[in-house]
Amino acid sequence: MFKDIYAISYKMKRELYHKIFTIVFLVLMCFVFVNLFMNFVLFPVRNISVSMTPDIPEDGLELIAPLWRTPGRGDVMLMQPYVLEPHPLPIRFVNLLCRFVTAQQWQPFRGDKAGNRSSPFIRRVIGMPGDTLYLDKYLVYIKPKNENHFLTEFELTETKYDITVANPPDQWDQKLGSRGEMEEVVLGADEYFVLCDNRLESSDSRTWGVVKQSAFRGKVLLVYFPVNRFRVL
Repeated sequence: MFKDIYAISYKMKRELYHKIFTIVFLVLMCFVFVNLFMNFVLFPVRNISVSMTPDIPEDGLELIAPLWRTPGRGDVMLMQPYVLEPHPLPIRFVNLLCRFVTAQQWQPFRGDKAGNRSSPFIRRVIGMPGDTLYLDKYLVYIKPKNENHFLTEFELTETKYDITVANPPDQWDQKLGSRGEMEEVVLGADEYFVLCDNRLESSDSRTWGVVKQSAFRGKVLLVYFPVNRFRVL
C-alpha cells in the first residue's frame, strides 16, 4: 500500500513539474516572440513634439516597420541623422538586455559614450535622389531627375498630407529660423531632403542639410493613438 502511495506521489510530482516547465516555457517563448516581432516587424514610437502637425499629433503613438528603410516620396520615416559614438561593449549589452526585457521601451544608458543624446525622430521625405528643389513660402517645388519642369510637392506625391504654414509679417526675413524660402538644391545619388509637416516649428533639412539612406530607421505606417486621430500614412 505504501509503495502505491509513493508511486502515486512521485507521478503527481512529475506531472506538476511538467506543467510548471510547460507554462514557463510557453511564457518565455511568447516573450521572445513579442520582442522579436517588435524588433523586426512593428514597434511603437511616441511623437513628443508638434513638428508633424496637423496629421501626426503631439504625443501621438505611431507604428514603425523597421525593415522598411528605403523611403518613397512623401513617406514619413523614423530617422537618426547624427552619427553617435557607441558605448563600450558591456554597456551596450546592458542596454540590449534591458530593451529585451521591456519590449524595447527602456534602457538605462542613452546617447553615446561622449554624452550626446540623439533620440530618433520622424520626418517626411520630400526630395528624392537626383531631384532639384527649392522652397518658396514654405512650399517645396521639385524638378525630378531627367525632367524639365518644376512641380509642387503635392503634385508629385500620391501620399495625401497637410502642412502647417503661416503668413509672416511683411518685413520678416524668411531665410531666418525655420526658413520659408531656400535656393535651389540638387540632390546626389544617395541624398534625401526631409521636412516636418509643421513648417514653422521644426528642425529638418533646412537646418542640417540632406541625409543619406543610412539615416532611416524604419517607415511610419499609421497613427493609432489617440483613437480619434487614427490615420494610415
